[in-house]
Amino acid sequence: MVLQQVVFARWVWLFLGMLLSVPVYAQQEDDADLPDVEDSTAFALLSPKGAYLYPLPTDAELRQRLGKLRGCIELRATSAVQTYLRTYLHLRPEKARRILGRRLTYFPLFEEKLKEHGLPTDLKYLAVVESALNPRAVSRAGAVGLWQFMPVTGRDYKLRQNGVVDERSDPVKSTEAAVQYLKDLYRQYHDWALALAAYNSGPGRVNAAIKRAHSRNFWAIQRYLPRETRNYVPAFIAATYLCNYFYAHGVEPIEPDPDEQLITYLRVHESVTFQDIIEATGTAYTTVAELNAGFKRFYVPQDDEGYYVLLPVRVMPAFLRYLNGLGGRKYVIESLKANPSTNIGDGRYWQLTITLNQADQVERVAALLGCHPEHLKAWNQLTDDVIPAGQRIVVWRPVYVFKHTPVRIEVPGTPSTGETANIAATPTAAVVRREEADKYKRYLYHTVQRNECLEDIARQYGTPVDALRRMNNNCEGLCAGMRIKVKEL
Repeated sequence: MVLQQVVFARWVWLFLGMLLSVPVYAQQEDDADLPDVEDSTAFALLSPKGAYLYPLPTDAELRQRLGKLRGCIELRATSAVQTYLRTYLHLRPEKARRILGRRLTYFPLFEEKLKEHGLPTDLKYLAVVESALNPRAVSRAGAVGLWQFMPVTGRDYKLRQNGVVDERSDPVKSTEAAVQYLKDLYRQYHDWALALAAYNSGPGRVNAAIKRAHSRNFWAIQRYLPRETRNYVPAFIAATYLCNYFYAHGVEPIEPDPDEQLITYLRVHESVTFQDIIEATGTAYTTVAELNAGFKRFYVPQDDEGYYVLLPVRVMPAFLRYLNGLGGRKYVIESLKANPSTNIGDGRYWQLTITLNQADQVERVAALLGCHPEHLKAWNQLTDDVIPAGQRIVVWRPVYVFKHTPVRIEVPGTPSTGETANIAATPTAAVVRREEADKYKRYLYHTVQRNECLEDIARQYGTPVDALRRMNNNCEGLCAGMRIKVKEL
C-alpha cells in the first residue's frame, strides 16, 4: 500500500512538473505564437488565489461590455475569451501593459491604411493577437513582424527579405501587405470571422472545415478547425476587449516616449545610415532603431523603389532638409504642416490646453485638434467616447526641428558668436571649451554580430575603418557579442 502511494505521488509530481514547464508565451523571438487555451487554463488553476494584480471581468460584465462595441465580427463572450483575458490580466500583465502602450505607436498607422482600402478599422486588433504589437516578433514557425508574415506569403505580397532588409518588420510596408491580404481573404469568404481564421491557418483548412460542417458560419465550423485556429477568433475578441476596457481593470499602459507616438514616414531612395539620421535630426538612436526594425544592418540601402523610414514628426523637416542636401531627388511630404513655434515647451513638445463648452465625441474633438483619438484618450485618461462639457483637454504639439545643431566646441581664445540652433523652436546649443571637451565625450556602440567584419560595421555607420581601429585599440580579436565604439556623439 505504501509503495503504491509513493508511486502515485511521483506520478503527480511528474505531471505537475510537465504542466509548469509549458510556457504560456514564448520569449521575445517567439512573441508571436498564440498561447493555447488549455495551457493558460492549467496555469490559472495552479496559480495561488488572491495573487493577481488585475481582476477578471465577470461573465455578465464581459457580455455587457462587448455588447457596447461594434466590430466586423460577432463579439461573443465565450469561455475561451475569458481564458485569453486571464492570460492578459493574470498571467502576463506586463505584456498587456506593453501592448497597450504600443497601440499609441501603431494603431494610427493601421487605421490609416485600413481606411485607405475601405476595411473595418477594428481589424487593427489582429496585430495584437499576431505579434503583441512587436515588429521584431518571430514565431516558432518563422513568421515575422507585426502581422506575422511567413517568408513565402511575404514574398507573395512584395515584402523584400534579404541580408540587409526584412520588410515583414517594416511597420508601413507590412501593414500595406496585411491590408491587401485581408482584403483578398474577405473577397473569398465575404465574412470577416472566416477571413480571420484563414489569415491564421490558410484558406485550405478553412475550406475543409466549411465542407465538413456544411456551413459558412465560423462558430459552426469551429470544431473542425486546427486548435490554434479554433481559438483565433476568441483571441481576437479578447484583444478587442483589452484595448477598449483595460481601464476597468486598473491596467496602466507602459506608454512610449512621445517621439514614438507622434510619428510619420517617408520613402527614401538614397543610402542613409542610422547615424546619418541621428546627426541630421538629433533623434535618439534607440528611437530610430525601434521605429525602423526592418533594417537589419542599421542603414537604409540605396534602392530605386525606396524603403520607408519612420521618424518622430517633429524632426521630419530636418530629415527632409538633409535628404534634399544630398543633391539627388527632391523630397517633400505634402501632408506635413510644420510651422516654427514660439512656445518651445520642453524643447520637443509643448502643451495646448482647451476647455469644452459642450459635450462632444472624442473622434470629432481629435479631428478638430489635429490628433488621433487614441492619443487624445491617453493624454487625458478618457474612458468614454464622449467628452463632457467643461472638461479640460490637454493636447501635445511637436516643436519642429528644421535644422539640428549639435554641441558646439569653442576654440580657445575665440569669442563666442552667440550662434544658436537655426530653428525657432530648438533650445540653444551648448558651448564647451576645447580643453574641457574630453570629459563630455560620448560614443555610439555596436554589438558585433556573427560573421560580421570591421568593414561591414564601418559601412553601416558611415565611419572609416581606420577610425574604428583608432577608437577601439586596433579592434584586436573581433568576435560576436563584443561591444565596440563606432562613432563619437
